[in-house]
Amino acid sequence: MSTSHHALIVEDTDEIADIMRMTLDSIGIQSHHVNNGITAVEYLAEHVPDILLLDIGLPGMSGWEVLETIKTRYPEARFPVIVLTAFGDPANRLIGRFQKHVVRYFVKPFEVRELADAVREALGMA
Repeated sequence: MSTSHHALIVEDTDEIADIMRMTLDSIGIQSHHVNNGITAVEYLAEHVPDILLLDIGLPGMSGWEVLETIKTRYPEARFPVIVLTAFGDPANRLIGRFQKHVVRYFVKPFEVRELADAVREALGMA
């Protein structure tokens, strides 16, 4: 399957990032992985992904801070965000619901099939 879709994965655990990359690859989406929020923001200064897969518990800069930085520095950004996090508490889920670009919120561990379906849906591939 060939597509021009590109995803940015922001995840500090390499094993989880590898699962995400393989999942995206299986549905024909290219991806780039960074392991912290600061590097994600630097990457976004040069590249605009079609979708962002974002962990919340990141070293240096949380996923919520990454989203705030995107809103401030790149207000024209229109890509959907899928949050994948260990934080399943109601407060974090509520924060996720009110984020402009967040289309789905997954608590780790997540089902690979559900992630693939969510990405397809967010990109209009479903």
